[in-house]
Amino acid sequence: MSVTHALKWSFASELAAKAIQPVVFIALARLLTPEDFGVMTAAMMVIAFSQIFWEAGMGKALIQRQTDIEEAANAAFFINIALGIVIAGLLYLFAQPIAHTFFQDDRVTAVLQVMTLQVLLGALSSVQTALLQKEMGFKKLFWVRFATVSLPGLASIPLAWNGLGYWALVGGTLVGQLAQSIMLWRMSPWRPKFITNPAVTKEIGKFGGWVGLTGLLTWFYAWADSLVVGHYLGSHDLGLYRTGTQFVSLAFVIIFGPILPVLYSHLSRLNNDREKMRTTAESAISIISVIAIPISILFLAYSSELQEVVFGAKWTGIGVVIAAMAMVHGYSWIVGMNGEFYRATSKPNYETIVTASTLLIYLGVYLYIINEGLASFVWARMWLALGALLLHVALLRYLFSIDIYSVIKRIILITGISIFVIYSSKYSADLILKNTISSLFVGGVASGLITAIIIFTLERKKTVALVFRLVKKDNK
Repeated sequence: MSVTHALKWSFASELAAKAIQPVVFIALARLLTPEDFGVMTAAMMVIAFSQIFWEAGMGKALIQRQTDIEEAANAAFFINIALGIVIAGLLYLFAQPIAHTFFQDDRVTAVLQVMTLQVLLGALSSVQTALLQKEMGFKKLFWVRFATVSLPGLASIPLAWNGLGYWALVGGTLVGQLAQSIMLWRMSPWRPKFITNPAVTKEIGKFGGWVGLTGLLTWFYAWADSLVVGHYLGSHDLGLYRTGTQFVSLAFVIIFGPILPVLYSHLSRLNNDREKMRTTAESAISIISVIAIPISILFLAYSSELQEVVFGAKWTGIGVVIAAMAMVHGYSWIVGMNGEFYRATSKPNYETIVTASTLLIYLGVYLYIINEGLASFVWARMWLALGALLLHVALLRYLFSIDIYSVIKRIILITGISIFVIYSSKYSADLILKNTISSLFVGGVASGLITAIIIFTLERKKTVALVFRLVKKDNK
């Protein structure tokens, strides 16, 4: 399957998922409370942490490997199963002290114990997912993705409607994970065999170890902020923070999420060709910048309207989270593909080094600013993301000699255009319409379209032409 064809199915997967997910997300936000989402977030935080250890980077190692695939798949499967059983057992036994120590919330204990089932189900199907990605089987993954996003909503909404609170979220998550495991086993022809090769196991273990270590550090980027919020501010503010973050991330994941697995599979086949890596990196940054930055400014401008129209009165305070985290996601995605480049060139340690070098700064700022409240915390989070952006761009210049000055210039230009056009359009819509809902939909759509037209006009000889060249080249 070509990269373009794989991207079509990968995008179709995300579009199908995200066409359903926002509806489910908003319906659940209306039925449940910030505390319900906070309790579930606390449990999911721990489950995500455990995944680093039971998955151990085996999936990425398997995709990157070009020889002895059968032996590597068998080794990865049995490593994942063994680690999954151990991790699930430990989580079940220590659920209560984890809940008390980190979240001071007894409700998290029972939820975490039930959610250990997700660890076991995930371990059973991680190799099938990796093999389908490796073989560019994104058409099959489309149907898996579609089903496993639809089913949790179908389960969660009726449960929430009947007053089950956070257990509605737990039930939906487990239904989705079970469906995913069953479908992956049916769609993947691979079956585990008791065949071992110590040399292959050692090689993928070493590669997976670096990926796993990077995953541990990445977890802190993804979850340490939520851990600090939950520990110091409680389940209510944790629910506001995580829900606002997830709401914003939907827009970015639907666009850029499908690119990651396809890009990694494609890069792994370039055989470390430095020039091809350089042009692909510059292409990725250019394309993402012209899309991600305007979206982030749109969320920033209309954050208070989104709080009022989408969430309602019980979610007061989520608007500032939406505004700040939109900027975090928008600018972080500019270098969101860096990890795929490091791993594809057999240098997963690069991402580990970069992540570790900034982690202490992040944690220090989190712990210092959290005493100022949620609003100050999320804006500090934004400034940290902008600093990390510059560091990742600098590393790409070091590795592949990309034109860093051109990248920064493009980012500044697109940011300036987006701010001027979107805020001007919003101001005009507010004056004319004088209605929150009308201003949100009419003003948001109008400002988005105007910004897109201006940027398309300015970039048509650069980024837009580049996209068409890449697609045309891939289809030959």
